Amino acid sequence: MRQNQYLVIGGSGEAGQSAILCLKEKDPSAYIITSTTTNEPVSNADLTLFGKTAEPGLAVKIRSDLKNHNISPNFQAIIYTPALGEVGFPIAESSPQQIKDTLAICLDPILELEESLNPELTIAYSAFYWLSHTLSFYGSMGIAKYKADLWALENPQRRRIVRAGTFFSKSVRGISIVLQRTMKKTNNPDLLTLKSRYEDSGQKFMDFFLSYAWEHEKAAFQSQFDTAYRPTERKDLSRGLSFALESKAPIVTVLGDWTFEESELPQVPNWFGQF
Repeated sequence: MRQNQYLVIGGSGEAGQSAILCLKEKDPSAYIITSTTTNEPVSNADLTLFGKTAEPGLAVKIRSDLKNHNISPNFQAIIYTPALGEVGFPIAESSPQQIKDTLAICLDPILELEESLNPELTIAYSAFYWLSHTLSFYGSMGIAKYKADLWALENPQRRRIVRAGTFFSKSVRGISIVLQRTMKKTNNPDLLTLKSRYEDSGQKFMDFFLSYAWEHEKAAFQSQFDTAYRPTERKDLSRGLSFALESKAPIVTVLGDWTFEESELPQVPNWFGQF
């Protein structure tokens, strides 16, 4: 029986580690290859490809490294985790250049990897970019997540999105730092409301930011479930990936204890269609 191969792009981050741990538990004999921008081997992976940044041309570099290791790219799944783009301002105000730069990291490499390596499944990660609080600060990242949803819906047999609630990570910390700077000079009414709420909270901004996101997630989804809302944790991403590997739905969402499948685009503002 052929040993299943998996490729995790960005294995050292929160999403990458949750993916590797999920794969090890789900398929103990699997051979897991991962990429990283660092010079340190990624924990729990069988092979680490070093110095691989998320940018156009990534697929060519990965294929070359695989050839050097005498590995034929027969992947059960490619799991793509990098997410980096301009944040701290309303999604609707994203400029064409900001969107282009963000897609070059968050989506374009996925398309290249899918075409070059032809995996059984290609899986990417997303967020609740259309909720009211996220619309006000997610910037061009919101456009990238929207386009990733469209990508998955185009070919649900071979593409998946794992959508996860807000949890503490380096990425979320980075967003909070940028947002805190932006609030000092914004005229946007939603960001001014967020700023006022923060100033009245008595919390450190990171703690406030997480609580603010969790409050909006609970308000948006609690009515659909009998069990109480709880914030998402890294272990929930593993559960989401496990479902995505088996599901026939293009989008699997994990939000605390809740897991649900989606087969159509969420209700986003009409102006998303102009991007």
